[in-house]
Amino acid sequence: MGPAVKFTYFDLLGKGELIRLLLTKGGVDFEDNRISFAEWGNMKPTTTFGQLPMMTWDGLEMAQSHAIVRYVAKKVGLAGKTDEDFFQADMILEHTNDIWKDMPGLRFAAPDVKQAKAEEFLKTTFPKFLDGAEKMLKMRGGEWYAGNQVKMRGGEWYAGNQLTFADFAMYMVLFFISWPEEKGFQDVTGCDGRFKLLDNYPLAKANFIKIQNIPEIKKYLDTRKPGNPPGL
Repeated sequence: MGPAVKFTYFDLLGKGELIRLLLTKGGVDFEDNRISFAEWGNMKPTTTFGQLPMMTWDGLEMAQSHAIVRYVAKKVGLAGKTDEDFFQADMILEHTNDIWKDMPGLRFAAPDVKQAKAEEFLKTTFPKFLDGAEKMLKMRGGEWYAGNQVKMRGGEWYAGNQLTFADFAMYMVLFFISWPEEKGFQDVTGCDGRFKLLDNYPLAKANFIKIQNIPEIKKYLDTRKPGNPPGL
């Protein structure tokens, strides 16, 4: 019999979706408790830190999204085989956090500054982020080299040459940036280049495609209901 798991978050993707993906890939049968913002007011004082997501695992109450990510990853075999693997994965998780810090300012920017913020994000912030991700994948598997034609040699995964929570963390960032509904790029113009940015980062793009085509993940994504509100 599997663990009794209840995951509580708003009815949107946000900080909760990475955890849902890890639970799904790990084959954990969990209660996906989605609450409305109207319900949150009464619930907030009852939570550990006054924030979501929250999770219970066999009665153990958990808070803080990244702490939950690490716990789930270890429970379902997605934390690497060695301490070094775990460190590499954790390093990528923190790398993604650098992007998440910028997203609220972009999503909820005032109309008179949102256009400039979106352009700066796609021109500077996000390419710099992708440079680091691509570099990590190259370190996992080697460097570019040239023979009779340009070829690519590199790692498939971000940590320990195996699937870990790092790959799912990166997937979520790349999903949001390329998501047509992403709130950060609504009501702005000239940002369609975000749909092709990954073409300049072939290893990161290949990893992104691999994650969304994992059978359990593909099934989940194909049947996932829209969040409310949309774009978050």
